[in-house]
Amino acid sequence: MDLLQQRYQAAPHAENLYDLAEALQLAGRTDEAQRAFADFETKSLLESHKKDNSSRELIFYYADYAHLPAKALEVAQQEYSWRHDVYTLDAYAWALHVNGRDDEARKQIETALQVGIQDAKLFRHAGEIALKTGDRAAAERYLQRSAELNTLGSEQAVAALSALPSAAVQR
Repeated sequence: MDLLQQRYQAAPHAENLYDLAEALQLAGRTDEAQRAFADFETKSLLESHKKDNSSRELIFYYADYAHLPAKALEVAQQEYSWRHDVYTLDAYAWALHVNGRDDEARKQIETALQVGIQDAKLFRHAGEIALKTGDRAAAERYLQRSAELNTLGSEQAVAALSALPSAAVQR
């Protein structure tokens, strides 16, 4: 936590504030996290018209913390119109997913995965999307891969795997 606070103080960018807010939330420091998320949203919206922005983080904030799926998709569509890199595809797929558009989300996340990047959050998203499209085998494979990477994002994959009947979690 201290390192994230130091990073934000040294480089007060919206995306660094998002990382700090997310860590505060995970640490159970809810009031501090809510204040940090509110400040993040304000900063992020101010720079959203620029190409160098924190829109991907804003998508995840709206999707995962603020529970505003329509806003997540609106930001994702704008960002997707500008770029098609792996992380933008992931954010766009996740926004589609939280809006119940899982078939479209699956296409976007599969495109992102074709690059070959090994990212726990990306694999977790792929797993959760695959599960919603009824592909349990792919869901288990992606969630297992996320868990095996054993990073911060892996914990949610382990929880999702554990919720599946008879899924063996390996780390």
